[in-house]
Amino acid sequence: MARFNDAQTILAAAEEWKRRCLIAGKSLFTEQSLWTRENFERLRQLYVESPIETAEPFLTKLERQLDPGPKEVKCLWAEMVWVYRLIAHPSSMRPDTKRDRIQKIWSWSGEDFPQEHRLLADDVLKAGVVHAANAYHVTEWAESRFFIVAMLTWFSMDEDQQESLLTDPWEFATWLDATEFSANRMFRHALLFLLFPDEFEPSISGKHKRTIVEELWEGRTPTESVAIDQALLAVRRHLEERSGGQEVHFYKSPFIQFWQPGESEEWHQSRFNGRGVWQMNMTVDGESRWPADAKDGLATIYWDKMGDLRRSRDDIHKDLVSRGHGKNPVMRSQFLWAFANKMEVGDIVIATRKGAGLLGWGRVTGDYRYDPGGGKFRVHTRTVQWHEGNEEIRLFSGWIAVKRLTDYRQSLCWVRLAFWLMGDPVDGTATSCTIADAHQDLLLPLDDFTRLFTSIKSRKNLILQGPPGTGKTFIARRIAWCLIGRKDDDPIEMVQFHQSYAYEDFVEGFRPTNAGGFELKPGVFRRFCERARAKPDTPHVFIIDEINRGNLSRIFGELLMLIERDKRNEDYAVVLTYSDKRFHIPENVYILGMMNTADRSLALVDYALRRRFAFETLEPVFGTAYGRAAFNKYLVNEKGADPELVSRISDRMDQLNKTIRDDKELGSGFQIGHSYFLPNDGDEPSEDWYKHVVDTQIAPLLREYWFDSPEGVEKEVARLTADA
Repeated sequence: MARFNDAQTILAAAEEWKRRCLIAGKSLFTEQSLWTRENFERLRQLYVESPIETAEPFLTKLERQLDPGPKEVKCLWAEMVWVYRLIAHPSSMRPDTKRDRIQKIWSWSGEDFPQEHRLLADDVLKAGVVHAANAYHVTEWAESRFFIVAMLTWFSMDEDQQESLLTDPWEFATWLDATEFSANRMFRHALLFLLFPDEFEPSISGKHKRTIVEELWEGRTPTESVAIDQALLAVRRHLEERSGGQEVHFYKSPFIQFWQPGESEEWHQSRFNGRGVWQMNMTVDGESRWPADAKDGLATIYWDKMGDLRRSRDDIHKDLVSRGHGKNPVMRSQFLWAFANKMEVGDIVIATRKGAGLLGWGRVTGDYRYDPGGGKFRVHTRTVQWHEGNEEIRLFSGWIAVKRLTDYRQSLCWVRLAFWLMGDPVDGTATSCTIADAHQDLLLPLDDFTRLFTSIKSRKNLILQGPPGTGKTFIARRIAWCLIGRKDDDPIEMVQFHQSYAYEDFVEGFRPTNAGGFELKPGVFRRFCERARAKPDTPHVFIIDEINRGNLSRIFGELLMLIERDKRNEDYAVVLTYSDKRFHIPENVYILGMMNTADRSLALVDYALRRRFAFETLEPVFGTAYGRAAFNKYLVNEKGADPELVSRISDRMDQLNKTIRDDKELGSGFQIGHSYFLPNDGDEPSEDWYKHVVDTQIAPLLREYWFDSPEGVEKEVARLTADA
């Protein structure tokens, strides 16, 4: 419904105008009969049929045109000005300016001006809701001609015809559009809103209405004005169903960003620093990859027979043709090439279901990987930090591309709409986050979390180390939010190191181009530093998963020295290897690494890390009174688990971890954390769930630990699952 709260005053005034003038034919301000067929016929003769083609000001010419007429037509024109200006926001015309213009024209009649009439008071004249462009004032001569002819036609009808039109908004609009001089008239839109605010928008721009429909309507954009208004109403109702009671105003944030490219581009730059945006259809080969891929932290594209996609688009195109995928598979070759070569770490991916709705979104955290032995959906992959929606959001069918992967950088209006529908803050800001806020639902004491925060705050660089499953990634993001001061993922970047990760990926290097050559491109860390440099007042947090799995000297190169806290300034800038540009790490960059202490490569990089990072160790919660109580409370109160089952998990995992700690070949770094037993959304923490976790996650880990003692592994597994 378009009856906005801030429009109530002018709508009430317009209702009085309709009752007194359109229906009863009286004056708005006096008891005269002004709004009549006879008076509009006189205005047609004096104004419409007697134009003055000179360069004089509009009011000067108008006074001469009306001068031969009776006083009634001059008072009538003054009231027409009241109607015409009613919708205009005070920023377009101040209330005193409106009143002065009305009074000036009224004075031509020689009648006393009703200065104190309540419809001429400031609270009415300043209540306009449309920021009318200058054209609305400049073309008043043409708008007035249309107004006169429309009213002449109106008052030429009998009362039954008038009543019929006033009870049917669409018939009224159709009648109005058939009036002479109606084409491209702005007042046409103003009049329809004032009379039918439940069906028409507070807009005087037909171009804007059409643009909104083009961006948001699911069907082909209509050509007729009434059909555009009807499509716009359908869009409004669709958005209102999803607004949670929020007023849908197409000229206010966030709704203006759904159709005005400049507004959406500004939001995109602020929210995602201009990163690439992709829509990914999660239905592949008739099979839904959601939520499986989300839970695995992956984006996949199938096409397992295509080989490594790190090659030119032309080569992929020829390969597809040779495999019988059509004579010119342009769309397929485009998305296959883009997934491997155009998509970048840090880009945003919006997950959709074909022809259905929004599923969630994520940020790309890893480069393209090709694994020919990975299986049907694991040959071509990228790691993605997914944010699953609470439920699938149904959309207009036209809002979703059917291709597997679509570059949406040219459709940022749709991107803004999608994020709003998925719960993105409507004003583009994020919720504040204090240490107490971030600590909520963590399973470690507040003092311990505060110590982690203090460590990275003072050293700039922190490594969270601990056994697998101790919540390192989850806690790292909470620490980052605390540093930033709000729950905002934009100043956060996350990557995962691996054995083949190199300086060219991290700092800068040459990359292949479509033309077959190479170009120098900045790596993920250098791009991140430039983002941080552009916003010096905002802390930026660079999170590195599996930091000990990479060759730090090979990855950081000459930057290894620069990450130290006291070298974050221009004095320590170094010349980069490829670009020969001087570079230093900004003061507002924090590096938060995560290290799995069960990784046997730890000792190889420990010394290089120790010099530059603070280290904090996370432990499984089963062995501490606080952690055990928090774990039990979460599973019982939040997830509805049986207290006896939760107690059994804690007891048996604590005993298993004691066995691991006492093993001279393993030790405390190989314990097993509590995260394995925190159910995903939709999982019910039952006996079957517990046994499934043990069989599919704990047992394979134990077999890796005790690879030379399979009997011992089976004994431990049997002890864990006894009675389950």
